[in-house]
Amino acid sequence: MATQSSTSLQDLIREDFLSCKICYDLYVVPKILPCLHTYCQKCLEPLVENGTIQCPECRLQSECPGGSVGLKTNFFINGLLELFQMKRNKDLECTICSSAQKVVAATARCLDCKDLLCQICSQGHCCSRLTLHHKVVSLEEFLAGHYDTEVRVLQEMWCQDHPQEALRFFCDTCSMSICRDCRLLDHFQHKVVSMSSAVQRERPTVEQLINSLQGTITCISEQEKAVEEAMDKLKVESERVKEKICKYVEDITTYIFAQKECALTKLNVFLTEQLERFCLAQKELQSQKDKAMNTQEFSQRILCVGKDYEILHLEGMIRNRVEELRAHRLPQLQSQIPELAIAWDEPQQLSEASIFSLVFPGEQPTRDVQQLELGSESLTSLGEESGEVTGTPSDSDEDSFTSESDSHSQSSSSSTGCSRRAEYAYSFDQDPPHTKQKPNITGISFMHHSGQVVLLDQANAEIKQYSYGGDSEGVIPLPTSDSVFYGIAVCGKILACSSETHLFFLNLDGLVLRKVQMRGSALSYPLASYGDSYVAVSEGTLCSISLYSPSGACVGRVRPDNYYGGKFLFIAVNSWEEFVVSDFIKKQIVVMKKSGIVLNVLKPSTSLLTKPFSVCVDEDRNIFVIDQFKVIQFSPDDETGKVVFSGQCPMGRPRVLAIDSNNLFIAREDGNTNVFWL
Repeated sequence: MATQSSTSLQDLIREDFLSCKICYDLYVVPKILPCLHTYCQKCLEPLVENGTIQCPECRLQSECPGGSVGLKTNFFINGLLELFQMKRNKDLECTICSSAQKVVAATARCLDCKDLLCQICSQGHCCSRLTLHHKVVSLEEFLAGHYDTEVRVLQEMWCQDHPQEALRFFCDTCSMSICRDCRLLDHFQHKVVSMSSAVQRERPTVEQLINSLQGTITCISEQEKAVEEAMDKLKVESERVKEKICKYVEDITTYIFAQKECALTKLNVFLTEQLERFCLAQKELQSQKDKAMNTQEFSQRILCVGKDYEILHLEGMIRNRVEELRAHRLPQLQSQIPELAIAWDEPQQLSEASIFSLVFPGEQPTRDVQQLELGSESLTSLGEESGEVTGTPSDSDEDSFTSESDSHSQSSSSSTGCSRRAEYAYSFDQDPPHTKQKPNITGISFMHHSGQVVLLDQANAEIKQYSYGGDSEGVIPLPTSDSVFYGIAVCGKILACSSETHLFFLNLDGLVLRKVQMRGSALSYPLASYGDSYVAVSEGTLCSISLYSPSGACVGRVRPDNYYGGKFLFIAVNSWEEFVVSDFIKKQIVVMKKSGIVLNVLKPSTSLLTKPFSVCVDEDRNIFVIDQFKVIQFSPDDETGKVVFSGQCPMGRPRVLAIDSNNLFIAREDGNTNVFWL
């Protein structure tokens, strides 16, 4: 078994196996993609576009919001690289007795302490009490690869938090490898097993997965054979059909050209008449559109800058104008496209029947006429494939917030009987004297014991404190960290902030009380709190939620039943201890119990959702979701939703929201935070 493993390892330690398929050099910081292909970190960075990366080999698209740096490092390749680079240099010197004045060639290597030894040092190494049991081997045999397997066994991976300690344990609670110091500190109360025990436990599962691939490979091979046979048959049949087509075309070409000119002449005459009708209808539609747009623009200006008496004075005129435009009936254009019928007769019968025949309006068509209903207007069409467009106005684009979106939301809310529109109240002062950069608010929470609103300003690395009236009441500096902070939640008098894979617990002065390593490898972890009990952490592609007490202990985990393939983003917890998360990949909202039972899934196919982002809940279990430039509200018994706020592009897209009582707080991408009354 050892010989077989050694041979297999020697096959792996080749320069072509350890070379990047992009730069063709040895790997430098090898990063592995979800498809198990590995490339250099610097080679992958240019391939990252809009937070995604496409594998150069298999074209699999993967999420990569933090760039190539955030991808997992291939430690397997790193270990082979270390072994390969040790054997690559043939002129090795003794690491014990060589100096700048004297270079002594090495003849042996100690596998335990990894020293290169000359003949004299090798003999002394074997006689010393400290190194008596070390294994010293011939340098020639070492370079030949006879001891690669043993070297691989002795290789160790070092802890990132404690560089002097090797990773020798596995935390089942956090699903991560840890060192001795990690076990005694951050993971003291977790379920921890030795690395060898964890490997022994998981190895049968991995072997079973690998063995199951054999059936897949066999099935694919059979399908390949079937595809090859089908291709051969297709080629033969195609040649036969091709011969028949060519012969048929040769027979009828002469006759077709004779009838072509006659048919085209009739068609051109009909086309000229119809285009004149459409041009007249187009001019009328453009005129009505201009009137509607002018009325809309004038009305919006009145609402924005007009005085109260001006708005009341012009309200009646605006109402009359709008009703006049609505009452105008747009032209109904019936299909006038002729249907082409081709008589594919036998060649000897061509002189007796026409190949082409045009069916004009009023003549008997060769198939049934269908009625297509579009809104309140009907369209008569000779078949669905004609694809004509009537005068019915199209839906407005989701990002252009016109009165159409307002009317849609009003009609939706009227059906549910619970309509609330957000009214602007005031804005927070986002430019205090100490602010260095334009704020980038990534989290909002409330300190109920002091009646304050706290905003996490990622750009300035601080927590801003405001009164409910919008007055600035100071800042709390964030701890020094190599990564940026993302989420914030207030749990009693403790502030919880997430920074990549770490969760910080701070007091109200910004002092770090404890730092916790979180599960997974996401670049951002949104947070929410459930009163003074715990902080809920959304765990991205793990599709789960971890619960941490203010003391930093993991007190629970929530995972929806049979839910895979998504990516949890923003999270909220209502008063019934129901968890609401937005799924970035599936573009839906999931509502679940603490036990993992899914109560509801709000999807774009059944609601107003298109791209749900930040979420929050109020005391009545109403859900508020940022979707593009809109804020959509879902009551507990409403799956359609209604728009309670529509932002305009110049005002900045809403990014994060929170609600307390009837106050809706919305932080925008331009750095401003507005408060709305519901």
